Amino acid sequence: MIRIFLSLFILPLILFAQETLVINDSSPAFFDFTLGVYEDKNSSLTIETIQKVKIFSPASNKISNGYSHASFWYTFNIKNETKSTVEYYLKSTENFIDKLDCYVVSEDHSYVSDKEGPGYFIDGQKNLLKKPAFAITLQPNETKHVYIRMFSIFPSMTSFYILNKEDLHTYVLEYQTYYSLYIGAVLALILYNLFIFFFSQNIAYLYYVLYAAPFLSWQMRMNGFFPFDTFSSSTTFYLHGLLTPFFIAFIIFFSREVLDTKKLFPKIDKVVLAMGFFYLLLTVASIFDIHRATAIATAFVPIVLPFLLFIGFKSYFTGNKTALFYIVAQLIFLTTSIMFSMTVNGHLNYTLLTRHGLVLGSTLEMILFSLALAYKIKALQNEKIEIINRANAELDFKIQERTKELERSKDELKELASRDPMTGLNNRRSFFEISEELLHLARREAQPITIIMFDLDNFKNINDTYGHAVGDQVITNFASLLKSTRSGDVSARFGGEEFVLLLPNTNKERALNIANNIRIEAEEQNIQVDDSTLLSYSVSGGIGCCNVENDHDIHKALHQADKNLYQAKNSGKNTIGHL
Repeated sequence: MIRIFLSLFILPLILFAQETLVINDSSPAFFDFTLGVYEDKNSSLTIETIQKVKIFSPASNKISNGYSHASFWYTFNIKNETKSTVEYYLKSTENFIDKLDCYVVSEDHSYVSDKEGPGYFIDGQKNLLKKPAFAITLQPNETKHVYIRMFSIFPSMTSFYILNKEDLHTYVLEYQTYYSLYIGAVLALILYNLFIFFFSQNIAYLYYVLYAAPFLSWQMRMNGFFPFDTFSSSTTFYLHGLLTPFFIAFIIFFSREVLDTKKLFPKIDKVVLAMGFFYLLLTVASIFDIHRATAIATAFVPIVLPFLLFIGFKSYFTGNKTALFYIVAQLIFLTTSIMFSMTVNGHLNYTLLTRHGLVLGSTLEMILFSLALAYKIKALQNEKIEIINRANAELDFKIQERTKELERSKDELKELASRDPMTGLNNRRSFFEISEELLHLARREAQPITIIMFDLDNFKNINDTYGHAVGDQVITNFASLLKSTRSGDVSARFGGEEFVLLLPNTNKERALNIANNIRIEAEEQNIQVDDSTLLSYSVSGGIGCCNVENDHDIHKALHQADKNLYQAKNSGKNTIGHL
């Protein structure tokens, strides 16, 4: 009980004890120090009443209170131990604190005050948005008590630094330099992707721009860069907060395009699409209640971004190689944005990393997103080229097949044009073409060529007696006998019942034997006229020889064969003329 009593008794004394910042000749800027903090839940206290409050909790000068309707009072002492008057500045690192009041109280309880913040903007005027810097003037050996009242409808987070004029100038210059580099880099990426969108008409590039441009505008406003450094009223400043749900909506839509969720995961795609429209709805809702809509938007970030990252992994393992760029980008941005979101909501301390890591993370993310888009377009181009090549290969194959078909058709037509349609033997024209080639070969190799001309005996009588159908059977029957001769022989039908057989490398005696064999074989044939009638027929032939040494052409040999055939006919038929 005694320990509890002592703890309760001593605790207010500990809380009341406040750090005094001492300025001396070697004093650096004050970047890390302890403040006393008191939460005014009703936002009803004034400077007069807060001075009577004795219980302040110790707190860091790096503040992160999240979203709150309360006012927060901070206090510390500052003492000048130098022998000259000094002027220091209480610098707030953020410009979006709605109302920031500074009271510098002297030892005689008099005070000077200053007020900054968008909440004090005057409607209709050109109000400059700046990061507050309150002057603190100290005489030699003077101590002053500083009170800061902070109220914000946006996240209540900032850092307070105590800087002299030179340090303040250096701090502002370095801050502006770093952020100018960031703004320039992101602006270049935006213009680059916008340029590609106009030429490619790829919607993913437009989503990239609609994500990156509002994000950059949001960052420029949070850091007071032109043209987002002046506002005509508090309302117009607050409305600028709708950029937060807007750029989150389009990072969702961008993710949907890059990860091909519509194609790869139709069910998940509906969820992603709903998330995007939810944030667009929050954008519209921001017009009516910016505080609540922004709070909801940032509260869901630690859920939305990991979910998108999960889809990124799923898309990659499904075969979408572009997703690898997305995964790396999202891992970086997810880490920094979650830290920022948790800081905004008061779950993490306000530090250089948790506040500004988002800038570095977003820069790397936007670069990787650009690479992802470039890779995706390249992959699509390669896919198109592959499709075109495959189509061309298929077309070439079809053309080749069609060409072969045409060649076959051409050969077939040529064959049909060179063949007698009834018997399948060569016709007169093709016979002469083939015979000329064989004659040239015979001349070159000094080989004999012989021709046998056949004619069916009494063929007109067969047609008149049995009909043309039987006559056709006789013709085709004899043609089959000619086809069965030696493989190198050339047979042809010259007329109705007239046939020719060309015998390469064959002399007259050999030709006569072949002719007689064919004649005898024809005589032995029987044609079925009807069930009770068999028809036999005979042929006559004449032999003609080509004298290759005397350039005796094929026509002369045919003429000789025709004369010998005529002689065979006059000699009683069914014989071979060979004089």
